[in-house]
Amino acid sequence: MVLVLESDDALREAVVGALEVAVATISARTGREALRLLEESSPSIVLLNVQIRDMDGVEFLRQVRMRLPDTKVIVTSDSGDYRLVQRVIELGVGDFLEKPYEIEDLFHSLDNSVRGISSRLDDRVLAARYHEKSRLRRQTLLVAS
Repeated sequence: MVLVLESDDALREAVVGALEVAVATISARTGREALRLLEESSPSIVLLNVQIRDMDGVEFLRQVRMRLPDTKVIVTSDSGDYRLVQRVIELGVGDFLEKPYEIEDLFHSLDNSVRGISSRLDDRVLAARYHEKSRLRRQTLLVAS
């Protein structure tokens, strides 16, 4: 089972709609709601947007680690802040997806989590992702103008 914690209603519904075709999925809009579901359902994977409204996303991740240490976590974020990324990596995540991400990337991360394969997240990987996204954004702006 996958627990999706996403504050954005439209995105949460889209992700749940895509995932529930392949895997049992529950969702929460707030950290408190997600902690309750975590206790009730013991999901094997948590998809966590670290920018949640009612609590710090890193603190939520700490709670997951304390309560269900074997649960796989995939973190998503609107921020490309490397300090934030490094903080969640230190707490043990399977992958980090910067928004906007493609649904194929999410399925790839989930597949790796199910198979017990964690992406090797280090500064080189994060820097490469950041520079590639920046290159694509610049290219899109050039085409649009």
